[in-house]
Amino acid sequence: MLDTFDMQLGGMQYRTLVGAFQRIFGATIFFGTDAQRERAAVIHRARLNFMSEARIWYARHPAQDTFPGEFENEIVLSEEFFPEIIDHPIPTDVEAAKALSCSPAALDLFTWLSYRCFSARGCECVPVFGPVGLVHQLGSCD
Repeated sequence: MLDTFDMQLGGMQYRTLVGAFQRIFGATIFFGTDAQRERAAVIHRARLNFMSEARIWYARHPAQDTFPGEFENEIVLSEEFFPEIIDHPIPTDVEAAKALSCSPAALDLFTWLSYRCFSARGCECVPVFGPVGLVHQLGSCD
C-alpha cells in the first residue's frame, strides 16, 4: 500500500496508514430515511461494515518481500459490503488518487465526480444546496 501511493516506508505516513486501517476496520456506515406516510411517520435504518476480518502485518525484516503462508496480509470484506462494490463500481484513476491522497475533501469530490460522470446518461445539473445538491450528496450537512 505504501509503495502504491508513493508513501514513505516509515515515520508519519506509515503511522497514518496503520491508524487508517484500524479506523476503517471499526467503521460502520449508517443509512436511513425518514418519510411521512398516509397515517404514520416511517423511519428506516441500516448499517454496513466494510470488513468482517483483517490480518495486517505492519513490521517485517527489510529483506523479506512477502510473508509465507499464514503470515500473509488478509482483509475479508463483509458480506454486505462486497456485493455493493461489485454491483456499484466506481471507476477511478490511481494516479489521480495518489495526487489527491493528502487532501481527503478533494479526493472525495474527485471520487464523487468520477462516479457521477460514469453513471450519467446525458447532461445533468447538480445544485449546490438542497436535498439532491452537492453538499448533501457529499455528506457535508446533517
